[in-house]
Amino acid sequence: MKCSIILAALVPAFGFGISTCAAADDETKQISYSFVEGAFSHDNFNANGVGINDRDGVGNTADDNFGTLSDATGNGGGARFSVALPWGSDGLGFHAVADYLQTSHDAGLTIRDEFGNPAAAGVAALDQKEFRAAFGLHTKSNPHFSLFAEAGITHNKIDFGAASLATPGGPVSASLAEASGSRTALDGRVGVRGIVLSRTELLGYVRYNGNGKLVTANDGRIGFSGKVLAGAGAYYHISDNFQVGGDYEFGTPGRLRLVARFTF
Repeated sequence: MKCSIILAALVPAFGFGISTCAAADDETKQISYSFVEGAFSHDNFNANGVGINDRDGVGNTADDNFGTLSDATGNGGGARFSVALPWGSDGLGFHAVADYLQTSHDAGLTIRDEFGNPAAAGVAALDQKEFRAAFGLHTKSNPHFSLFAEAGITHNKIDFGAASLATPGGPVSASLAEASGSRTALDGRVGVRGIVLSRTELLGYVRYNGNGKLVTANDGRIGFSGKVLAGAGAYYHISDNFQVGGDYEFGTPGRLRLVARFTF
């Protein structure tokens, strides 16, 4: 606590004073770029109608457009680590950040025969993963307001498990592991952080995710292409070192993170 002593009276026999204490926690919190986060994540697997296509290279049509995937939502978790670097000036600082997210989904799968007629339908189990590493800079002339920019790479991967299908001949299970795909691409983010009402931190950003959209790759696996996304969030500063809140990345796919953060 921050305390000040006011001398009210001083008598030769004894003196007494009035002490007024203002809790440091009542002061407006400051923005830090050194923190570690744990998060619960809820997001979309936005299939964009991608298909699992011919993968044997034979050129026949029996397994072309083998299956078309549907959108699905899923849950998972993640972590983020950011550290302010010992460079810069009074007005400009630098930081490094890395984060990881993984969510599990059961996406709809429709299989058609060579004539385009539905032959089977069911669900395909898959995991959606993202790792991002970036180098950033931020303003620090105002401890309660900061602009930032980050540039780095993102690695995205879709891992397929088994598909459970209903066919005219009865239920079947098939492995779709060969359709799994991954890609590493550029990632960029520009945004703003600000403290309002002493303890509430607001966040807004625009992001270019080089793997933000799912497509069908040339080899029939899941592929990726770039997309511009926007995000916003709010965090409550319980203390100087501990915050809780969440953020949402808009668009398709959309992504919600519910966050517990420790600032150091």
